[in-house]
Amino acid sequence: MRAVRKRLSYANVVATLALFLALSGGVVWAAGKVSSKNLRANAVTAGKIKRNAVTGAKIRGNAVTAAKIKDGAVDFTKLAAGTNLLVSASSAAVAANGTTPVSVPLSDAVSFTPTAGTVDFLSVEARGTNLARVDPAKSCEPQVVPFVNGSRWEFAEGTLAPRAFTPTAAQPTGLVPATGATGPIGLTSPGTAQTVTIQLIGDPNCTPGSTVTAAVAVTQAK
Repeated sequence: MRAVRKRLSYANVVATLALFLALSGGVVWAAGKVSSKNLRANAVTAGKIKRNAVTGAKIRGNAVTAAKIKDGAVDFTKLAAGTNLLVSASSAAVAANGTTPVSVPLSDAVSFTPTAGTVDFLSVEARGTNLARVDPAKSCEPQVVPFVNGSRWEFAEGTLAPRAFTPTAAQPTGLVPATGATGPIGLTSPGTAQTVTIQLIGDPNCTPGSTVTAAVAVTQAK
């Protein structure tokens, strides 16, 4: 101990303390200097991000583009109320082999009032399940028909008809399970409530067990 005391001096103590502060301070400094440029590509994965850590306020404007969103990741149920989704609804399965047109009950009323200076769009999707043909020489082609305020809603694509048909080289499955259309609604009648209903025109050549479901949404252009 005497030997250690003899070697202790003001200069030695100050030098040791300075070295300690430099080392510990350097760690703190480094921790504060780790930026996105210092991170290896794909180093921060979804599993390393705490739940709810990334909020809307922390995302730079226009940072999330369509190219960065996985197909099918965003559907109507994931759009917050007050964004561009005004109203939406879906139906239960309805038999596709009916012989007379029937109303398709929707889960909610699809009604809204357009305002001047805005552009609203109606989107309708029809999906067939277990579609099969009674007569293999004919197609099974039930039609989903949208109505707005009691009048048939016409659109450029023609009919909404999921279908089963004789396979071709272009469509070897012989099945179109889903089809949809989107078009403007209420542009010429701002201030007038628009109510959307759905009708199904069945096809007797569809086998029992063939069904159709429909989904409807009204969105506003931003």
